Amino acid sequence: MNPADCPLPKNEAGFSTDDMGSVNDLDPASRRDRRISIVLSGFAFVVSYVITAGPAVFMVRQFDMPTFGVLVNALYAPLVFLVKANVPVIAPLIKAWVSLFQ
Repeated sequence: MNPADCPLPKNEAGFSTDDMGSVNDLDPASRRDRRISIVLSGFAFVVSYVITAGPAVFMVRQFDMPTFGVLVNALYAPLVFLVKANVPVIAPLIKAWVSLFQ
């Protein structure tokens, strides 16, 4: 079957209904929604990154897996830096969270 034999459905104006428009044609509301979703996704990533630090440290201490320990040290180096730099609010929170898993 040839694609020309199956035309796309048309709306009242005679235009194809599969036209999504370009990114530049977005209305301000959809741009705002996109920005909000990007911010929320970034926030969820940071929160999940910090939350997984405790269980990762627990696993490194409980199991004898040197390669996994190196990986955890590399992944959580920014958090270790924040704790060693003794950042006023963040360092005590990270220490308290990780200490729950010891």
